[in-house]
Amino acid sequence: HLQQKGAKMYGTYWCLACQGQKKAFGKQAFNKINYIECDPAGKNPQTNLCKQAKVTGFPTWEIDGKLSCQGGCTLNNIADLSGYKGDRNFGQ
Repeated sequence: HLQQKGAKMYGTYWCLACQGQKKAFGKQAFNKINYIECDPAGKNPQTNLCKQAKVTGFPTWEIDGKLSCQGGCTLNNIADLSGYKGDRNFGQ
């Protein structure tokens, strides 16, 4: 669903909230998320995209062209922001 919406998560490798966000999704699901590394020392950094989007905190989600969830969101918050209408069990 988030791929179809073009959702992006901006983060850094050292950000504890970003690590928590990744863990909430699980490795297999998070691998499908468009993750943008904002620290030049991170793996595959895309610092220019972070600057262009005016990201000021991590993680930040971009959904439907709007930045939200600075500092992280619950999966239900992300579902709400993205208009997800499916099952909300999320494997938990």
